[in-house]
Amino acid sequence: MKTFIKIALVLTLALSASSVLAFHDGGVAYCAGCHTMHNSQNGAVVDALHPAGNEFLLNTGTPSDTCLRCHANYGQFMNGQGFGAGGDFYWVTRTFTWGSTGISKGDSHGHNVVAPTKGIAADVTLTTAPGGTFSGANLGCTSCHDPHGNENFRLLYGSDLGPFYAGGRYDFAKPAPIAKGNSRRTYSGTGIETNGAHTVYISGMSDWCANCHQNFHDDNTTNFVHPTHELGSSIAAAYNAYVSSDDMTSGTSATSYMGLVPFEDVQADVATVNTLTNTAGPDGADEVMCLTCHRAHASPFADAARWDNSVMLISQSHPLATDTGFIQTDVDRKYYGYTFSANQRSLCNKCHAKDYNDHKLY
Repeated sequence: MKTFIKIALVLTLALSASSVLAFHDGGVAYCAGCHTMHNSQNGAVVDALHPAGNEFLLNTGTPSDTCLRCHANYGQFMNGQGFGAGGDFYWVTRTFTWGSTGISKGDSHGHNVVAPTKGIAADVTLTTAPGGTFSGANLGCTSCHDPHGNENFRLLYGSDLGPFYAGGRYDFAKPAPIAKGNSRRTYSGTGIETNGAHTVYISGMSDWCANCHQNFHDDNTTNFVHPTHELGSSIAAAYNAYVSSDDMTSGTSATSYMGLVPFEDVQADVATVNTLTNTAGPDGADEVMCLTCHRAHASPFADAARWDNSVMLISQSHPLATDTGFIQTDVDRKYYGYTFSANQRSLCNKCHAKDYNDHKLY
């Protein structure tokens, strides 16, 4: 009897331990969460939109359709309410126009992961990754993230195993970046990005992006101009002093971090850094990276930019209430709840501080 009780206790503890793992942890959770053997359950097809079944035995359309069954509710597609570091894929479905020629196309707002159930098709303008060869028709959530789990930040693929691609694997030359993030729930909870609570990037982000955008980091090209390397003492000092276009000198390094202009904190300890209270600005050894200026998923602005680079003042950022195609919530949510002075210029100035005295022109 004692032996039976011990065995039962061990089994109970084992089941309890596995039940608290996140879906993609511990060697993957239940397969039926994403796959169906026969597209049939209780006399009905699992995916009614595709009665003949789906590639990879997925239970919903494409890999991205399947991912967004759950992750849309976390804020990765929440009608512009996903306020996490990656950005909300909703924005690639929104096109804004103004005047006779002004336009901000939805398919320019981010990575066009193919997810027909969310209204996202392959990019019609860029058929391959800018600076690379990855086909837009093959782009999905699982082009970056390993759905079966790994030990990398955000389950990103690395140099040991690239994503599934055209019947094989796409070769990733660079490993996954080192970073520490908050909750994946960017619609509510601790995943919402602020100046204090945010992903702490440490190293390797730009190199990892170059797995698909290789030529943007080729020293011999004339197309890639902005560097991705150490900020240097002058840029770091400008970043730390900058508060706004109206106040470019009173900031202090202890509280100068701006969530809209992140950097790689190369000396951070990934094991101990607090991602909920991280307000410190950079020093000269810290680095600018791709995600300093871009969202990984999407944004309301062209090129998945963190701010609208097509206007002088932040207040002029599209979408505006005077645009065609806007809804008021798009206007209200485009900057994640961050607030600015009326005279705030482009956030390039957080590092470059070129808006000195500009406010006197208005």
